[in-house]
Amino acid sequence: MYIKQIYTGCLSQASYYIESGNECVIIDPIRDIDIYVDLLNKRDKKLLYVLETHFHADFISGHLELSKKYSCPIVYGPNVSTQYNSLSLNDNDLLNIGNIYLQVIHTPGHTLESVCYLLLDENKKQHSLYTGDTLFIGDVGRPDLAINNNLTSKDLSDMLYNSLYNKIMTLNDDIIIYPAHGSGTQCGKNLSSETFSTLKNQKMSNYALNFKNIEEFNNSMLQDLPTAPSYFKESALINKNGYKSQSKILSDSLKAIDKKTFLKYHKENYFILDTRNQKSFADYHLVGSVNIGLNGKYAVSAANLMDIKTKILIISDTGYEKESIIRLNRVGFENILGFLSGGFDSIKNDLLLIDSIQQKRAKELHLLDNYEVIDVRNKSEFQAQHLAGSINCPLYDILNNKDMFNTNKKYAIHCLTGYRSTIASSLLKKNNIKNIVNISDGFNGMSKNSNLIFK
Repeated sequence: MYIKQIYTGCLSQASYYIESGNECVIIDPIRDIDIYVDLLNKRDKKLLYVLETHFHADFISGHLELSKKYSCPIVYGPNVSTQYNSLSLNDNDLLNIGNIYLQVIHTPGHTLESVCYLLLDENKKQHSLYTGDTLFIGDVGRPDLAINNNLTSKDLSDMLYNSLYNKIMTLNDDIIIYPAHGSGTQCGKNLSSETFSTLKNQKMSNYALNFKNIEEFNNSMLQDLPTAPSYFKESALINKNGYKSQSKILSDSLKAIDKKTFLKYHKENYFILDTRNQKSFADYHLVGSVNIGLNGKYAVSAANLMDIKTKILIISDTGYEKESIIRLNRVGFENILGFLSGGFDSIKNDLLLIDSIQQKRAKELHLLDNYEVIDVRNKSEFQAQHLAGSINCPLYDILNNKDMFNTNKKYAIHCLTGYRSTIASSLLKKNNIKNIVNISDGFNGMSKNSNLIFK
């Protein structure tokens, strides 16, 4: 038996390869399947099934691509209907892979169709549980992402309690918990940075598994539940109904656009996404372009800040054009027109079109007179500790709250490290808020300054 967790950092997402004998399965793959193809070629095993724990809302799955390439079924849990061929298995059904079995455990709550897969080893002993978004390390899935139903979040929370307390928690304490996400996903509230654990450990440390009754559980699950990102429903429906092939999208999107044509599109207000790192962007960038760097939560940030149907033009470091496009495809962007041929270097001498973002380090913050400090970290980060007098406007809410910014005021923008604040600064400048200083080392830099006052 061989198990490999395949973790995609920019999505905070884990998929799984499980092998026994000459056969294998893959659970919850991402859209670009090259990593699985390479692994299958290396291991030289037969792919029997592509298993899905539910209709994912935060990324586009690679189930269709793998199924087509390897002529294997796509498997879901009970009562699932799709617009492509798939198998809908019942609660407690068994799948045989080599000398092991995977048992379907229907665990509705995060969504109606959610399932976990219990691995039974060669001796029929419970070995590990692939929990999808039902149980995370340190958290559980949010109960408000089911599509096409008339149930309330309270109804789903009731189901989630039953799935956790009456199904999962009755399994052997020593089984390994392998979830679909780690810290950074919006499918839960406060996940651990760990990507696997044991059920025993989770019973002790996971707050969601330590409530006395369903009422206490529901009160906690439904309290301060953030609004689901707008792209979640669209992504879930794409996973349910099907999508274009990756090769088709790349052939349509991976197109070099010459400088003259690119600047024509720029003048026509097409959305220009610059995927270089925050320092390069802050130093010099095309006026009106928005920075979301490949070196951070690129795809998730893009999906939270842009309509996934937006027509996009890419500026990237040379050699990273394909990576910029593929990662956007992972969350559902398909209207990418192409990239600037030659990258930023091809336009850097057109000085009338070049802009920059003023940068200061945290130790220079006291020199900024009459600047309002805007903290674009998440609400939980802000509540844990923040600079006295600062105002919290989380990055993903900034466009909905752009009216709070005055074109005549001056703002110092910060996050934790400078990544999110550069995104926020570029969005504000695009919306005509010009008097901005970006704190390049963020709250990390501030926390080292003993002269600042925190709350």
